[in-house]
Amino acid sequence: MAPLRVAEIWAGMTAPLRGRISLLFAVAAPFTLLVDMGLRIFGPSPPASADDMNARVLLWLVMLPALIGSVAQLAVAHLLLRPEQPPRVALAAAFAVWPLYVATLLISAIPSGLALLLLVLPGIYVTSRLFLIVPLVIEARGQTPIELLRRSWALTAPASWTIFGFLLLAILALFGISLVAGGVGGAIGAVLTLFGLAALGKFAAGLVPAIAATFVAIGSAALASYLYQRLRD
Repeated sequence: MAPLRVAEIWAGMTAPLRGRISLLFAVAAPFTLLVDMGLRIFGPSPPASADDMNARVLLWLVMLPALIGSVAQLAVAHLLLRPEQPPRVALAAAFAVWPLYVATLLISAIPSGLALLLLVLPGIYVTSRLFLIVPLVIEARGQTPIELLRRSWALTAPASWTIFGFLLLAILALFGISLVAGGVGGAIGAVLTLFGLAALGKFAAGLVPAIAATFVAIGSAALASYLYQRLRD
């Protein structure tokens, strides 16, 4: 197999999105954008500092949107791996394999979490080696979560450092995108509030980051799907 390069990963993950981004956004948005907006409006307020973080806030603002958003990633990955199938089939398949994905994710959180506690970079490396969980769950044929994790670790072995480097760059880019999206949303919200439209301003302030989060979910599924196809073949 020819060596995998960072530029190739970017080209490979974005190519299947061209001409289909509207469809993929429509499939993902109910599980990302709408959930994000609902939690921003009706959920607990984000903690002002790390000292304010508690189990309730962690559940509502981190774990719940991640678990519901995983349905979007599974459905998008299904559409990218099997582009001939319609969205309704992809959504049905996503719900069918969701329990297996959650079980695999919880098990993978043990080594990833321990590595992150030790140092950030080892944690990202372990995450990069287990990054193929979404497409592997879609393609699962009776495998257990442990078998899927082993399969991901084996598939990523020939290009482990390239994937790690790309994922590290992606995390830095996502951090910048989140700052920009939050700033743009906050600016729009402030302007609307200034004109006496406080409710609309609050809605707009949350909408921009929620849209960005939806594109991030689509991009993550596209990245995992491309890497799976490239390394499997």
